[in-house]
Amino acid sequence: MLKKFFALMMAFVIVCSLNFCEASKKIVAVMPLENISGYDEEKVAEIMTEQLIVAIHSSGLYTVVERAQMGTVLKEQGFQNIAVDPSKAVELGKLSGADYSMLGKVTLAVVEPNPTASVVAHIGAALGLGDIGAMAENYIHQYKGKIALEFRIVDNTTGEVIVANIVEGNKSGSNVSNALHNACKVAAENFLKELDSINPFRARIAEINGADIYIDQGSNAGLRVGEMLIVARESEPIVVNGKVVAMKQTELGKIKVVNVGQDYAICRTENSSVTVHRGDVVKRS
Repeated sequence: MLKKFFALMMAFVIVCSLNFCEASKKIVAVMPLENISGYDEEKVAEIMTEQLIVAIHSSGLYTVVERAQMGTVLKEQGFQNIAVDPSKAVELGKLSGADYSMLGKVTLAVVEPNPTASVVAHIGAALGLGDIGAMAENYIHQYKGKIALEFRIVDNTTGEVIVANIVEGNKSGSNVSNALHNACKVAAENFLKELDSINPFRARIAEINGADIYIDQGSNAGLRVGEMLIVARESEPIVVNGKVVAMKQTELGKIKVVNVGQDYAICRTENSSVTVHRGDVVKRS
């Protein structure tokens, strides 16, 4: 009985710590996108929406409202098209429990023959090298996709549009559908960089123990094992209109995350020439 009690208590502690970690992350609601690209061969807006959700979730930096949950909120409130109305996005975001709402539209979607594959095939044919043409067909993707996403990120607390931009994705694929999905994935990764600008990651080296470099941020900040970080050293301040607005920084090199705790991480350099000190600044590459 005592062993069972301790096992249950341990499980409870683990669950609570996981919930605390998730609760510390900002929640993002991805609203259904509008497709104004004129591309109708695939459900491009749905593909782009799904890739955005996957990218945000995989980053570990934010919690994303699941698509089914978002769909339920939309249905309950009777919303049909909220792609260009930030005020409605705020309302829906609050109902879904999100801190930020992302809304936008696909302005460009193109899938066309990959010019690289065509050039290699033509060179092979001109030189009488049929095997090069075959190689182009087997190893170089035949199609290239391009996507452009115009978006806005709204703070659901204030209703303010805090980021507004356009991201693109270009990627080849073995067929039309594959090229389109790949392009959407690249655009989603570029969107994630814009999202990171809201709460940029910043840490400091707290301690150095042999090869182990301890920094003061961990899983709560979305750090993951294997991630590469930049180390920089601050020097004199940058003064504008009599106010210190930043510190001059000199990049020293990169360190790799090898172990992650909730509020700390252990890193190591992969280059012996990189020398770091306590207090150095750590940021994402």
